[in-house]
Amino acid sequence: MKHEENVTYELVPDPTHEQAWNVRLLEGMYNETIIQYGAISFNEDGSDTLSFNFNIIQSPDTELTTEDVDFQEFAGILLEHIIKEAIEANEIEMVERNAN
Repeated sequence: MKHEENVTYELVPDPTHEQAWNVRLLEGMYNETIIQYGAISFNEDGSDTLSFNFNIIQSPDTELTTEDVDFQEFAGILLEHIIKEAIEANEIEMVERNAN
């Protein structure tokens, strides 16, 4: 599935946190599911992979969980798309992670 904002998904404000956004899925097998991404990082091991966590805010599929591997892959592809679009529109700030 090729993602497009306001077609396959939309960003919706989180009602509990004024600076957070949720993602409502508008098409496909996860239609009407709302997810919230948490911590996101780019792995520094040379693998060029993205690590993230996410929660399901609501879904019509009561069996859907964040442990579902297909859903994890879907969420990862969607997150990559959202980040790419934000970078291209200059709407995202990337910051170095503090080494502790």
